[in-house]
Amino acid sequence: MNSINRTDLLQKQRIAVSSEGDLVVMDLGNVQVKLSYETALLLSQWLRVRAKEAKQRAGDQSRHWSCVGVLHDENYGPNVTRG
Repeated sequence: MNSINRTDLLQKQRIAVSSEGDLVVMDLGNVQVKLSYETALLLSQWLRVRAKEAKQRAGDQSRHWSCVGVLHDENYGPNVTRG
């Protein structure tokens, strides 16, 4: 099993995302990466899937954020008559 120094993971880094024309610009610490928007979308999907896998392996059983949409629909759905 890989041994990862957890203190390295917890160090605060400057992370920023902006756009430059049709490029997505990511600043990660002192590194700047420019990606086409198509590549940035693929990267974001890949990161989201890997994060969900890591969350599951870590044993985090908390509910998914999409439950907010379900609650919103319950309060404001088509069958709700209150103003």
